Amino acid sequence: MTKTLAFKNKELAAIGNFLGTLSLKNKASRGRTKLIKLISAKNDEYNEERKDALEPYIKKDEAGKDVEGSTPGSVVLIEEKQDEATSAIKEIDEESAVIEFTEYNEKMKALYDAIVDYPTEFSNQDAAAYDLLMDQLESAFENETEETK
Repeated sequence: MTKTLAFKNKELAAIGNFLGTLSLKNKASRGRTKLIKLISAKNDEYNEERKDALEPYIKKDEAGKDVEGSTPGSVVLIEEKQDEATSAIKEIDEESAVIEFTEYNEKMKALYDAIVDYPTEFSNQDAAAYDLLMDQLESAFENETEETK
């Protein structure tokens, strides 16, 4: 049976960053490392899609190069097309990123077991990331738990 987690593209970085803050041992730590790698790969795809989607809306200079924005790595959008650009990005942000982890099932189960009753309190972004992650892990492992009863 294939095991997957599904997050919105815009949630990937927050969940990956959250996972990095957890203090875990042994198999749970290895599960976290595998999950971070899988999330990172999906986040790279997401960033590439965002970049491709924005391309038609980026202002170009006389040489055809992107006009850089005021912050490093940013670009200037064509004023008349900003609404279209925002809409295109919002659509990509909301798309599902499905992470298949069947081959790491044992390590992911250890991660789930380690963080289900994690001893630290979470707040703000960490609390939201924890909730998103636990929702996905619970649905991935709840059938497994019911099957063993």
